[in-house]
Amino acid sequence: MKLNVFLLTLIISAVFSVNTFGQATKLIAGQTVEKKLLKGEDHLYTFFLKKGEYATLVVMQKGVDLAVDIKDPSGKKLNTVDSPNGKQGPEPVSIEALQTGNYQLSIYPMLEQTGMSDAEKTKWAEEDQGDYAITDIKKLTIKEYEQKLAKIAADKNVFAQWVANNANEIKSVDAGSGFEDLQVFKSVLKDVRVVGFGEASHGTSEFFRMKHRMLEFLVKEMGFTSFYIEASMSRCRYINNYVLTGKGNLDTATAIQGFVTWRVEEVKNMIGWMRQYNASVPDEKKVKFYGYDLQVNDAGWKELKAFYSTVNPSKLPHLDSLQSKLDTAAKISNNTERRMEGAKLFKDAYKQCLTLMDDMVLNQGQYAYITDKQVYDENELNIRLIVEEVESYQEGFNDRRDYYMAQNILYLLNHEKPNTKVMVWAHNGHIQKKLGDGFGSMGGYLANTLKDKYYAVGFEFYSGSFQTRNMDINNKSKNWDVMSVGEPPAESLAWYFNKAGKTKFFIDFRNTGADKVAIFPNMFNMHSFGSMNSAKWPQIFPDLLTSFDGMIYIKESTAAKNLTTVYLR
Repeated sequence: MKLNVFLLTLIISAVFSVNTFGQATKLIAGQTVEKKLLKGEDHLYTFFLKKGEYATLVVMQKGVDLAVDIKDPSGKKLNTVDSPNGKQGPEPVSIEALQTGNYQLSIYPMLEQTGMSDAEKTKWAEEDQGDYAITDIKKLTIKEYEQKLAKIAADKNVFAQWVANNANEIKSVDAGSGFEDLQVFKSVLKDVRVVGFGEASHGTSEFFRMKHRMLEFLVKEMGFTSFYIEASMSRCRYINNYVLTGKGNLDTATAIQGFVTWRVEEVKNMIGWMRQYNASVPDEKKVKFYGYDLQVNDAGWKELKAFYSTVNPSKLPHLDSLQSKLDTAAKISNNTERRMEGAKLFKDAYKQCLTLMDDMVLNQGQYAYITDKQVYDENELNIRLIVEEVESYQEGFNDRRDYYMAQNILYLLNHEKPNTKVMVWAHNGHIQKKLGDGFGSMGGYLANTLKDKYYAVGFEFYSGSFQTRNMDINNKSKNWDVMSVGEPPAESLAWYFNKAGKTKFFIDFRNTGADKVAIFPNMFNMHSFGSMNSAKWPQIFPDLLTSFDGMIYIKESTAAKNLTTVYLR
């Protein structure tokens, strides 16, 4: 579900060679180098350092997605730098000299993704060209570097102590445990309208149960009346009807939302609680359940065809043909080895989708009159979801899905009563606040509109197991498995959180002066597991704490309980 571009670059299996561009250029502290990188080029630079010295520089991307290889004087590769900034933004580089000599930097365009046809590889190479600059070139003497290391160590200790001082202990992850330990959220969220709760894995029981508990708290203690989840927008209409009226059944309500990720006992229990709560309160206090994801639109297609059979039956053959094309594209895209092929099929169908949207919008008066405004609005939304899905995947992997999920949340918010408060459920990668050239996050787009009315809560764990699609068994299988990770490396975020001495806590960044802690703006290695995993893949990824307003830490992760016996009825 989470389409993390940084992860994809790490698991590329086909590596293509590039051409060396001229001789190596010497870098000098204080200078700035500006270059244009053309197709297939590899620009080489050297920087002379004595043993014990330290150097930093920034490679500023200007329209080309770059990677930087660093080698020591013997030619041994030390590191590859590739921040998740896309084609715009900095690639910070640092070199610690363990021997005297010329250190080599190789700057080249990012490699094409697996699954591309030859034509797509050619197109990728043609487009991934552009300018870059090497700036902020600095060299530290041995003494200056020793002083720097001492300051870094002191800053790390300050950060660890700051975490310990500001960690608000959570007694339990289970709903029905009372609210005494959650009172801090009343002050933190008092002026917030939309609060996003993330997760470091799509299959951790404790994360799901904690979010159920937070929903109970927000509803009963803070007047929240809506819940939005990263699931099929059209299919979740069934769940909303169930929790509001009791029509339908809990098993179907759990299964129908479109993703195996949420077809678990923990989510079933939360939906059951929502129905039970709504049955006991007046209409104005009832909690609504909405999906906002643009994927899995079969329910929307069914409604759309029923709508057109009434307002304009001549369009039905066009709808059948378009749905067939998009179903084929989706099936191909679900195969990790054929995703680029699927993206091309989506792109081929895009104009047909826009034609359908034009028909709906331009004939609004007639169609809404024949049916009614609510039916028209629901089907206009169905078409928008189809267009959003196709646009999101016609170019492969970019931020369009995140952008449209944010738009769908704002659409729902616009249809709520004034000042309605909403809890949003998604992965950390969607909840966090990032805006970038093709790599923005849902939370970034929400924060760009809602400003401080949006609050992003990330989740992290130390070690344990979680449910995921095991790519080591069969990368074409939809079967889910339990996988696990051990202790995280030193100075990762979970490592720092564990030093606080609490097994579960919430820490607020927005209101506690976190920005004044020296290393808070740094990249921290964090866990990030989506709907699939391989033991061969990296288990932690660098990310920014500044992308979150706060975090919930739960030391041990155990796998969510998959309801394999629950099917659609």
